[in-house]
Amino acid sequence: MRNITSILLILGILLGSTSCSKNDESNNAIESTNPQMVFQEFWDIYDRHYPLMHRKGINWQEVYDTYYPQISSTTSDTQLFGFLNTIMTTVIKDGHADVIYNNNQEAIYQPEFNQNVINMIENNAASKVNIVDSSSNNPYLSYGTLVNHPNIGYINSKNFEPVNESETEFNNFKAIVDAALVALQDTEGIIIDVRTNGGGQGPFAFYFAGRFFSNNTSIELTRQRIKISIGSTETSLGDWATEEFEGYPDSRVEGGYVAGIFPEDNTISASGTFQYTSKVAVLTSRNTASAAEYFTAAMKTQTHVKTFGEITFGIFAGSDIFTLKNGSGLWKTRVSTHDVEIIYNSTFQSFEGIGILPDEELLPSATQVVNGDDIHIEAAVNYITN
Repeated sequence: MRNITSILLILGILLGSTSCSKNDESNNAIESTNPQMVFQEFWDIYDRHYPLMHRKGINWQEVYDTYYPQISSTTSDTQLFGFLNTIMTTVIKDGHADVIYNNNQEAIYQPEFNQNVINMIENNAASKVNIVDSSSNNPYLSYGTLVNHPNIGYINSKNFEPVNESETEFNNFKAIVDAALVALQDTEGIIIDVRTNGGGQGPFAFYFAGRFFSNNTSIELTRQRIKISIGSTETSLGDWATEEFEGYPDSRVEGGYVAGIFPEDNTISASGTFQYTSKVAVLTSRNTASAAEYFTAAMKTQTHVKTFGEITFGIFAGSDIFTLKNGSGLWKTRVSTHDVEIIYNSTFQSFEGIGILPDEELLPSATQVVNGDDIHIEAAVNYITN
């Protein structure tokens, strides 16, 4: 990646220049709630930091030219939120990006969910598993064995979001994972259910996946790059990162920096005191998102693992939250700040806005749901027992 000095020089140019959006009123009138200034600042933030325009075919200047003329000094907050909601849900379409107004209205994209899949998971999955009671008293995972196949283990991975940011909590998560693996280490196979796992933090996902790695070889699973200039094209992005970058300084952002890069987080390897190398089936759905998609991608690098279910959500970028200076504290926007590619079939590929396909894509019928079937678990059992 371009070195830190050059990035900071570019940043200085950016912060001192105007974008192609006619003016930069967002650096003035800090206490103003002028809707034009709020929109201008919102637009500028994405113009400078959102790295996925080229992935999604977005012409950001066209968005400005379409919406800014519709906003005036008399535009209400409700009307402005409506404009921003349309942009977020029909143009940006990124589950890691949103606009929040007054801490109680959120404009964020959700993909189209298959209701039969949702109903099957909510109504049928639990009846197929004998969960160990003591494993249910934590926010991360529960485990047990299948009712009809007691020699097949089952782990419901709920999320990878820590209760608090501390090394102690990470160690707590690792202990919970380790306890599940000890309990299930002699099973014929394990089903890992991430169908309702909405993500969290990469190290949590990587530790869990590492318990199933068949050798001690480290894998560079992901690579990242960030924007170094304004614009909608790929030329606005820097090289793939090879060194740590704290981020661009910006007082509007939680933590004070935007788009930090930590390449050491891209590598995954075996974890724990032993690795489970019998057959593993991973169940996914459209609700499998973010760090759970990293987990899925990591597991797909292993030859004893097969995935079943539905395509995942398709959100991989890290994000930062801005409090808009021109919004009097009422307006915030969370922005994806990394373009991420994942190793897949031995090559780096982007699945942003696409999702990861399972090895066997299975969509239940309404009749199967009513009959109490969970066709994802059934397919996993068939794989493990044959």
